[in-house]
Amino acid sequence: MLLIALTGCWNSSSWTEEEREEFKTKCESQIYFDTDPICFTGFTYEEIDTITVVEKDSITIIDTIYIYPRQERNKHDKENQKFWGSPDVQFNVNHSYEFYLESDTPYVLDNMEMIMWAQYTMAGEGWGCEMGNFTIDNEKFEHQGNIYFKKRGFKYDWE
Repeated sequence: MLLIALTGCWNSSSWTEEEREEFKTKCESQIYFDTDPICFTGFTYEEIDTITVVEKDSITIIDTIYIYPRQERNKHDKENQKFWGSPDVQFNVNHSYEFYLESDTPYVLDNMEMIMWAQYTMAGEGWGCEMGNFTIDNEKFEHQGNIYFKKRGFKYDWE
């Protein structure tokens, strides 16, 4: 009896191909997304205590955003020199963002795409919509759940 109940729940949460395609189309047409949280690796807190982000539409400056990374960190983050921070605004996939961190040369986030993200559980199939494809300084990242900035030249102990 329990097997029938579990099987019934599993089958009832499956998506049809039409539902998947409709969701994918809607997802890919989204323009704005939350960036929470962004990871900054290899920096000292003094280098990134205030991060200036310049939002651009092509060459036109749209806005200046500030990120204040959290100083408190867990043991793993301390060992790997990671800090986390979030802007108070949503980002636009059609814009580019210049992150001014430890130097005058900004890290450039652009070429962003919204993607349909599988979220399977024991109860069945699910889907989310995330900004998961992007470039940082022309390096392509695909199917990434978070945006990670790694200090130029920083190497982990295991590299």
